Amino acid sequence: DTLEATRLINQDALVLDVREDKEFAAGHIPKARHIPLGALPQRIKEIEKFKNKPIVVNCRSGQRSARACSMLKKQGFENVVNLAGGIMAWESANLPVEKK
Repeated sequence: DTLEATRLINQDALVLDVREDKEFAAGHIPKARHIPLGALPQRIKEIEKFKNKPIVVNCRSGQRSARACSMLKKQGFENVVNLAGGIMAWESANLPVEKK
């Protein structure tokens, strides 16, 4: 949930946003790394150094990020969590969003 995600982010977890470019540009969690779900298999090396660190994965509602979580776990990432409810839950909780 957003409370647990915030705790992990404050402890230096990587935030991985797997939405499409336009969705990410419309607003994302501050300091999130953006890799669309479809590009994740080819770009997984970009986050290799976070294999043993917590990673909070988000999308719009939680479904794509759930797929990304299982993909990452199969690649040996140990501490991967899905943001339940995605960016919609994050915004509903009035948590900060960045736009670029």
